[in-house]
Amino acid sequence: MKRNLLIRFSFTFLIILLALSVSGWTVNPTSVLAAPVDGTWTGTTSRGYPVSFLVLSSGTQWDTFKVKTDFNFGSCYGTLEMTVFGPDNITNNQFGFSSSTFSFTGQFSTPGTASGTYSFVNHNLPGCGLLTQSGTWTAQIPSTFVDVPFSYWSHDWIERLYNAGITGGCGTNPLVYCPTSSVTRDQMAVFLLRGIHGKTYTPPAATGTVFSDVPTSYWAASWIERLAAEGITGGCGTGIYCPNTIVTRDQMAVFLLRAEHGSGYVPPAATGTVFSDVPTSYWAASWIERLAAEGITGGCGTGVYCPTSSVTRDQMAVFLVRTFNLP
Repeated sequence: MKRNLLIRFSFTFLIILLALSVSGWTVNPTSVLAAPVDGTWTGTTSRGYPVSFLVLSSGTQWDTFKVKTDFNFGSCYGTLEMTVFGPDNITNNQFGFSSSTFSFTGQFSTPGTASGTYSFVNHNLPGCGLLTQSGTWTAQIPSTFVDVPFSYWSHDWIERLYNAGITGGCGTNPLVYCPTSSVTRDQMAVFLLRGIHGKTYTPPAATGTVFSDVPTSYWAASWIERLAAEGITGGCGTGIYCPNTIVTRDQMAVFLLRAEHGSGYVPPAATGTVFSDVPTSYWAASWIERLAAEGITGGCGTGVYCPTSSVTRDQMAVFLVRTFNLP
């Protein structure tokens, strides 16, 4: 009898494997620089449907791989979701599963990005038919800061700065870091003192008598006054700190080395041979050359330091992690 009624089906198939044995999948082995990040990974397939899975045990195992797709057998159509439970191993940055009717492969290209394939072969859809379909997928794990993806050049440095409690970003809901924004002198005070004393450090209350442009009501007043008390800064002029002024790379060299070695530190005399734009006559030459000698900076280009250029927040993450040897 001919059916004129259009019927939609939605299937969810679960394969629960308490002891999963993976076989029958092959991908080209590659060397890995870092283990994939633990957590819930999400992404999409080449057909525009969601895919997700878990990474566990410091990037050594995967679990609960889910992929959704659609099917169409004329008047019988809908979506299905395949879920494969583990856990099972991630080896050489690869993982996968194979059964007689479903398989998938996966490859981590970075600690936060992955891609792979999936395939249904004669997969029985009751009342509809046998589904044979293949596709690709890509997935990521959310980065701490939405504006610092895993592909960002200083992602790992920013993550280390965050994990050490030196920064909480520049905004919330969502959490953002503003990596290309310039660092100001008030922000620098907080960065340095947390680097010196740790993430739980709270400076003494401000008096409002140290710098005329930093009253007690200023958000970073206590940090700025403490930075001065520790001899790391003397301000930007007679009795002023210039809290909103952008930090330049020459100033940063002095800030970092004093924070690292103490207020009485004096770097060795400059040679004038390290950076072509920093001659021995430059006011911060000895500080800049020492910063390079300690491996904290390599300059801003081939043989140059760009001493008067502003310091951005992504660059500062690298400088701070290196200066304080943050994990």
